[in-house]
Amino acid sequence: MSEAAFFYGTLMSSDVRSRVLGGLFATNESLSMKLGALRLRTAILKGHRRYALKGREYPGVIYTGQEEDQVKGLLCEGLFSEDVRRLDAFEGDEYKRCNVEVTPLKADGQKEDTTVNTQVYIWTEGNEYLKPYDWEFDTFVKDQQEKWLQDRDQLKDVDELDIALTEAADH
Repeated sequence: MSEAAFFYGTLMSSDVRSRVLGGLFATNESLSMKLGALRLRTAILKGHRRYALKGREYPGVIYTGQEEDQVKGLLCEGLFSEDVRRLDAFEGDEYKRCNVEVTPLKADGQKEDTTVNTQVYIWTEGNEYLKPYDWEFDTFVKDQQEKWLQDRDQLKDVDELDIALTEAADH
């Protein structure tokens, strides 16, 4: 059975998503198959707000319960349990995976009439890390993404999972 996740930060980037879901040892062929099996749609998460975080290049989303608060992001469908393990490792202890509903957007930007059950990673490390403004995806891609992807610490937990899985398969 496949699963879905709502991405609202660095995972909206195809480069980051490829690296996290493809893994440390992905071949071009396996990566192409993995990413080709995913369905990606722009969607809205209501009752939540995204914030830039102090001392971090990535954002956090918190639940507000306010209908007017909403986060625009990317609904990723077609994930498997292995993918969710990789996402859990990537997000780490600062986030908690929660079930939510999102509303996909049509190509013209209008909301669809249906909602989709999915999962989202909610920021849990405290409001003292929240900056008083939204995180900017375009700024991340333009100014930080390349350096961020080369920083082994950003992907350390995902890489360690890859190494452990590879070692287990070799035995």
